[in-house]
Amino acid sequence: MIATKTYTTKEGSKLLVKSYLLVWAFYFAFFMVLSILSKWFPELINNEYKQERLLEMLNNQPIQLIISAVIIAPIFEEIMFRSLIKPSYEDLLLFISGWISFLFMGFSEGLTDWYIRLLIMFSIFIGIYYLLQFLVPKKVLVGVQKFLGKYALVVLVITSVIFGMAHIYNYVESFLINAALFAMIVPRIVLGGIAGWLKIKTGVLIWPILLHFLNNAFVVGVMLVVTYTLSN
Repeated sequence: MIATKTYTTKEGSKLLVKSYLLVWAFYFAFFMVLSILSKWFPELINNEYKQERLLEMLNNQPIQLIISAVIIAPIFEEIMFRSLIKPSYEDLLLFISGWISFLFMGFSEGLTDWYIRLLIMFSIFIGIYYLLQFLVPKKVLVGVQKFLGKYALVVLVITSVIFGMAHIYNYVESFLINAALFAMIVPRIVLGGIAGWLKIKTGVLIWPILLHFLNNAFVVGVMLVVTYTLSN
């Protein structure tokens, strides 16, 4: 069982920076290797797979892209995937609340404006979280916490893989896995793994959320700069 240390803001910030640099060191090494391997295995790269929805938002709704990818995604994806890693009582409530509010977003797509749906999602999330505090006593979840804490590394691996697999829908409308798509989600799996390790080390979700935020903010920022430069 891995011990969790209480980190000060300064210590947590240093760990966050190291984790962020580790993520990008992997990205660089991975894409270098992928570029080399693609000469012998061209199926590893398929230029037909593009993040169509993201590109559409980039060109037509950049504000929505920034809010969704840089703010909403880091918060809710970390709650949904990292809260089960050595969870506290509050983490388990966040996990339930996060998934229920996320499902609302999925089923309500197209019913109203995106920002109204986001406001409703946050309201549902907060409402369910506080409701669960009254309905689910801490002693009820002690066994779940102990079990998940005992197998923290197993949970980390499983949730990281599922996190990566979920991003397949960025490229295709229905679930599909092949060499090219797997190559595209490997960086997400690694990001999930490093974010999960941050959760194990620090015991709180804020550091994985910040890591996810930094990752997405940089990528979206580069995309916006490139798009703006090419359009002028």
